[in-house]
Amino acid sequence: MTTKLEDRLLGLAVAALLTAIGGELAGVAALVSLGVTTFALALATLLVVMTLSLIVGLRRTSGPDMHPVSTTNRPH
Repeated sequence: MTTKLEDRLLGLAVAALLTAIGGELAGVAALVSLGVTTFALALATLLVVMTLSLIVGLRRTSGPDMHPVSTTNRPH
């Protein structure tokens, strides 16, 4: 399950990579630098967001199945 932020960061990373490739093909060094820098920042931010999302997901309890059954509630 992904969040909207993860989807947007992944889209930004792909767009930055395409910008860097386009800048390389066009021969514009500034465009290549901008694309590579944006790609690296988007990828690093995506890694942080995914790690935090995983930690938050692991800390949540999933419901009644996570609690042990009490011995006093069992019929004899």
